[in-house]
Parts: sequence; C-alpha cells; structure tokens
Amino acid sequence: MFTSMGIDAAEQTWQSGCEAHLLERLSDGRIVGAVVDSPDVGGLACSGLAEVALRIPAPARAPGPRAYLSSFSTDPRWRRRGMARAVLALLLDELGKRGVNRVELHATADGVDLYRAFGFGPRPGGIEMSLDL
Repeated sequence: MFTSMGIDAAEQTWQSGCEAHLLERLSDGRIVGAVVDSPDVGGLACSGLAEVALRIPAPARAPGPRAYLSSFSTDPRWRRRGMARAVLALLLDELGKRGVNRVELHATADGVDLYRAFGFGPRPGGIEMSLDL
C-alpha cells in the first residue's frame, strides 16, 4: 500500500505506534476494519479501515460523525476480483448504521475508479494541505 503511494515504509519505528493506535481504536469502536483472507494460503488478500471522528459543524458540514478510509490494500495476486469492492461496501454499510454523514479518503491511481464507482468525488473546501510538527 505505502509503495503504491510513493511512501518509503522501510523505517519501521512507526509500526509500534500504529499497532497501539489500532488496538485502542478497534476496541472502542472508533475504527472499523474489514479483511478478506487469501483464498490460497495464510495472510490477507484485501483489507481496509474506517476511522470515525466528530468534526465541528460548519455550513458545508452537517453535524455528526465523519469517517476517513485508510489502509486499503489488495494483494496484487487478488486484484480485479471484487474483494476491495466487498470491503468498501461492508465498511460504508457499517458507517451508515453508525450515523456517519461524510466519508473521506485519499485514493491511489489503482483505487480511484473503485471509489468513483461508489460515488466519491473531489473533496470540497479548498486546497488540501498538511504540516508535520
């Protein structure tokens, strides 16, 4: 997944923080995950996460929980078999049950058509920016 985004994940110090984050938020329901086991051997064929959070209401933002999709990845051996579609559909269904009114994500070139097929489009509200402190 990181390689497809052009991110070097060789430095592994982030992994322990990621594990702690996931354990806490999966257990309290702030993260919902879905996986598809590899059909032939152990491991995963496809996975995805949705992290739920409250955001302050604004004119273009209804009150209520929002979600951010991340960590979507499909093993190249299992692409184009509907697994990512099934994971995305399951997560969106669960988010709807939780009252989430907006779902956001960053798409890779490999995933953009899938997200568009579900109705995702450009994010409104200006140019997306970030700052590492």
